[in-house]
Amino acid sequence: MKKTLLVAALLSLAATLSAQDYDSTIKRWNEGPLTWNDFTTYSGGYPIIASLEYGWHGTTAQSQKIGNLRVIRMQTECYMDPVSSWVNPDYRNPGTLQYMQTAFDYAELCRRQLQRELDNNSKGNSVSELSQFYYGKADRFIARMREETDQGRDTAMVRFFAVQTAEELAATPDMDAVPEINKRKWGIGMHFGYGNEFHLGEAADYLRPLHGIKWGFDFSIGDFAIYWHMLIAGAGKTRQEFMHDTVPWRTDKRQSGGNMELDLAYNIIDTPWFNLAPFGGVGFGYNSTFYGQDEHNKNVTDNIFGGRWQAGLTMNIKFSRSLDLSSRPVYYYGMPVGSSRNYSESSVRLFAYASHTNYDLRPVGPTWSLHFGLVYNIHTWSIR
Repeated sequence: MKKTLLVAALLSLAATLSAQDYDSTIKRWNEGPLTWNDFTTYSGGYPIIASLEYGWHGTTAQSQKIGNLRVIRMQTECYMDPVSSWVNPDYRNPGTLQYMQTAFDYAELCRRQLQRELDNNSKGNSVSELSQFYYGKADRFIARMREETDQGRDTAMVRFFAVQTAEELAATPDMDAVPEINKRKWGIGMHFGYGNEFHLGEAADYLRPLHGIKWGFDFSIGDFAIYWHMLIAGAGKTRQEFMHDTVPWRTDKRQSGGNMELDLAYNIIDTPWFNLAPFGGVGFGYNSTFYGQDEHNKNVTDNIFGGRWQAGLTMNIKFSRSLDLSSRPVYYYGMPVGSSRNYSESSVRLFAYASHTNYDLRPVGPTWSLHFGLVYNIHTWSIR
């Protein structure tokens, strides 16, 4: 039994089935048990009574949806070639057919083991290296079965090998429903959406709530994450007039403002569907208003700044995850340096936190604020 088709077999295939394409002439393992219609007849080759030509090939990257996880991977399949596979007509009996089916089943078993290695290839072995290893494993088993069954004539031993192979097949699913996800320790992401800030205490008598665009970046290290995020927002008109230095903040002028913050978060809960992370950090907040025009008739603003610290909670609701195992090569100056295997999560992130800002003036002064946000977040890790 051979693992690849010989040139002669390919030529024969082209000559006898010129009107058909190759893909339509092979029989895949998942298309059902072998029958004698899958073999040609050949009376030579004694003491060999039958020969099965099998092989594996991989499809282009396929996408499979499992819950909220989309797996993109090269999928392999096991097939046999009916043109090059043959049987001696004197041995066309159920025992010989079981002998051929067992060989085909074991080839499928090794193909499944290869698929699992491709899905969870943490050591970076090439596809050809893995294929050669499992081809060799299949060849050694089939050679052993051929010897111990006397080329398939010993039907009791054929049944023994058939039962053994069937048990191993049943214990080895075709593909992992959810392949193991071996993320590296670090990842990077970004978020974009809506955020606000509600001032509390005396500051709320003068400063309007801020509503606007919240965006930023995430850097994860294991279960920890660093958030760098900003709020750029607008507000209504000043509630009560007050003086900042020599500048009046008038009730007929609108305000704007925002913040920039740097936080450290820790995932206390992290599941395939959501995670929960308390966080805390430092930053600054600001509020602005237009108060006049310069000699060039351009608007002039006045700004209130203050350093702050903040603490709160985020929750990511993961509506989509993607595991790309297709191993597309990455090149640097024409040289392959790795592959694009990666894992990413897309989620809706909810922010809820409080901050304390040290504004340096009265009547606003140091103040507390409450913050809420709703953003789209995507985070990506490379796969080991």
